[in-house]
Amino acid sequence: MNAKAFFHSKTNLNAFKTSYLDAFLARQFFSSSKKKNTLIQSQTWADSHIDLLALDLKPTANIVTIAAGACHALAYLSSKPAAIHCIDENSAQLALLEIKAKALIHLPDYDAVLKFLAQPHQSDNLKRYQRHLRANLSDSASHYWQKRNLLGRPRYYAFSKNLQEHGYYNTSLRALRFLLIQLGARFDRLRQASDLAQQNYLFEQDILPALQNKGFLFLMRRRFILNQLGFNPNQINKLKNTKQQANQAELSQLLIQRLRRLLCDFNITENHFAQQVIGTTYKIQQQQSLPLYLQRDVFPQLRQYAHRIYPHQNRLIDFLQQQSPQSVDAFVLQDHLDYLGSEDIQNLWQQINRCAAPGAKVLIRSLGTQLPLPQIVFQSEYASWQTNSLRNKELQSKDRCALYGSLFVLERK
Repeated sequence: MNAKAFFHSKTNLNAFKTSYLDAFLARQFFSSSKKKNTLIQSQTWADSHIDLLALDLKPTANIVTIAAGACHALAYLSSKPAAIHCIDENSAQLALLEIKAKALIHLPDYDAVLKFLAQPHQSDNLKRYQRHLRANLSDSASHYWQKRNLLGRPRYYAFSKNLQEHGYYNTSLRALRFLLIQLGARFDRLRQASDLAQQNYLFEQDILPALQNKGFLFLMRRRFILNQLGFNPNQINKLKNTKQQANQAELSQLLIQRLRRLLCDFNITENHFAQQVIGTTYKIQQQQSLPLYLQRDVFPQLRQYAHRIYPHQNRLIDFLQQQSPQSVDAFVLQDHLDYLGSEDIQNLWQQINRCAAPGAKVLIRSLGTQLPLPQIVFQSEYASWQTNSLRNKELQSKDRCALYGSLFVLERK
């Protein structure tokens, strides 16, 4: 098709302009946000309870995981591992991991840990940082938390406010929630729901109309908005493929469906992911609603084994290339494969296959519904792995984060 034929259609011209604008804004806003010293997320958007069920970790396991918000890695300490290697190219995420781990070790007791990591508006956390944590941080982590922001305050002041509100994606989520409130969403009513039936009713009455607002749907069709919320181009394409249609309207409806599942399929009072989305702080008095690593029952084990957390600023494939054959018992990839191209996944899987000990497991999440491994992997190394599709679906149905389209556990034969 020549240029004249293409631009002769007003629809095509508008589509071209929109596509170009999306690409430009994505480069300007999203790419710049992914600097290697910018905190992207302050909590892990993956259910640690499901991870532990899926991996069935044995004591003295050697675990490799994406660092992300650190919540999941710290929860794995309850299995008494030999080591948890947390990999991330982003130094800010590793600084977050380290200060959380050091808090488990060096703060006086469980209540101090809870106040430091979970409760907002704790001015005494500044003293806790200075007295118990600063001297125990690595040079890189200390440099990160001591650096001042645009207001002239050191970054560790985040712990005296509300840690869960910090991070690039958290800021984007707050902006999105503010917009929905202006469009009539009543998250305050949803917070008062007493059971699942009332949650569903209030979602239909007080949340769904705002989600279906034409202006809101227009924004959710923009790639740069989705980028701001944490979806990379590969993930957006996977979501499109899930609907088997390449139109943005269908994509926005799919996101609404997943938000409905998050807010309606699990009791909000026991789901800290839903609480974050609707703007509620952690419910300290309800232990089951807290992230696993913050629950009192596991605190003694986490305190005992937190020194076995090892941060590594590196690419995952580069880290694995440095490991001995058959030395890793569990690989937690989360949605990492969604960010990679086919060739990169193939190269990464070769290293996973080399490093995997007999019986090793790999945990994979994806925004799509298909296992994100290219066909060439199935034809080579995949033959030495097995998975149970029914078990995968069962685990996915129980995952309280609810925003992913699939979960897979692969086990080395």
